[in-house]
Amino acid sequence: MQTNLYLKYGSRVTSGMAECMYDRVLIDPELSPFFDGVNIDALRDHVADFLTVVTGGPNMYRGRDIREAHAHLKISKAHFERLIVHIGAAAADLDIEADDAAAIITAVRGLENKVVIN
Repeated sequence: MQTNLYLKYGSRVTSGMAECMYDRVLIDPELSPFFDGVNIDALRDHVADFLTVVTGGPNMYRGRDIREAHAHLKISKAHFERLIVHIGAAAADLDIEADDAAAIITAVRGLENKVVIN
């Protein structure tokens, strides 16, 4: 990422993005079952910390390894693509510029092979 999005957007691109994205995901009938029984507030915090790292902020992430955290979920390519749509929509809702949103999505796509089970 050429521009430090963490400095450009501040908490809008970290905790704001996590909040907005999960608001969407939790009402998505295909994705919401993955979060049954999950402490969503803790998960939002982990994702905000992850987004801090990928947008150029300090590494505050203290969650589990991403592959380990998702291994039992049997996430398909279709599920992953639905999440990408929600990330893009959250970015638009938060007035994150399209090129910057694309950079965030690219970073998330880089993790696909760690969360998607074929």
